[in-house]
Amino acid sequence: MRIIISGGGTGGHIYPGISLANELKDRDIKNEILFVGTKKGLEAKLIPREGFKFVSINAKGIQRRICWENFTAIIVFFISLFQSYKIIRNYKPDIVIGTGGYVSGSVVLIAALLGIPTFIHEQNVIPGITNRFLSRIVKAVFLSFAQSRKYFKHSSRLIFTGNPVRFKKLPPIKNKDYHNFKLDPLKKTILVFGGSKGAVSINRAVIEGINLIKDSIKNQWQVLLISGSDDYEEIIDIIGDDNNIFSVEPYLYNIEKAYVLADLVICRAGATTLAEISAYGLPAILIPYPFATNNHQEYNARILESEGAAILILEKDLSGERLAKALFNLINDKKQLEIMSKKSKKLGNLNSAKKIIDFIFDYTKK
Repeated sequence: MRIIISGGGTGGHIYPGISLANELKDRDIKNEILFVGTKKGLEAKLIPREGFKFVSINAKGIQRRICWENFTAIIVFFISLFQSYKIIRNYKPDIVIGTGGYVSGSVVLIAALLGIPTFIHEQNVIPGITNRFLSRIVKAVFLSFAQSRKYFKHSSRLIFTGNPVRFKKLPPIKNKDYHNFKLDPLKKTILVFGGSKGAVSINRAVIEGINLIKDSIKNQWQVLLISGSDDYEEIIDIIGDDNNIFSVEPYLYNIEKAYVLADLVICRAGATTLAEISAYGLPAILIPYPFATNNHQEYNARILESEGAAILILEKDLSGERLAKALFNLINDKKQLEIMSKKSKKLGNLNSAKKIIDFIFDYTKK
């Protein structure tokens, strides 16, 4: 079987596609998979690294206001339609899967118009404009959150599967992983990251907050901070060499190696991130990215907050002092951390990719 998977821009759209591709390869090594994305997106680096074929098209997002950029975006969209048509006619896929981001729009649209079975996966509680449009022409829409149903019109096409994660089972804790991250295996670990590109505001608030409470936690807790490549050097300068709390990494391709060591997470609220920390049953302090389309990260975070798996701090309320207070209360309440961990684990799903591919294969056999 030949499959095209299209999606990109951020890790939240890319990693679910990689999970589906790995599931397809596990089913049959002869399955051929082609990823379609953009040269500027993170997918251009991640997909080849994972060993899959990758081709790029031009794509540009529409601004939610009247501006000159939207005129150029429309021109680029028509160019991408032609490029998508050419790729699909040459590759001749049996199915096409869209995992979100504006790049997937033209690929899935052209495939559907050519009569190829098409499917999309929506990661967030509130779907983006691309997936809302595509939901009218695809065979099925796979949902990460059951609460997303009300945003789509064609309910018969909606299937709640959860969000595919990068691992089928949780890896064991290895002492060498502590060593690789310069962490103490006898201490508990707070994992901090701001999404695939990092988050300066979270980095600064964490450093300030930890410094406010470090004397009371330094013997029991440590921090693994994934800063993002752009902020790495400055974070290293701020922290300095004389510290026994922080370990800093610019980026992790295999973040599951950090998840398995973590006892608490501070992070954004992208859907893929939430799916991964829930799979590990990790309690979290969530700081949604405030400029996400439709404010979808806040809506994602509120699902975990309402289930008792996370604490929510909005960006406008974020400060070192606010974060220090939340951290201090949590790490001094072992029972609360255990409850949050159980609630998080209850939301986790390691079988989402399997559910999606099972449905697609069953559909193609009809």
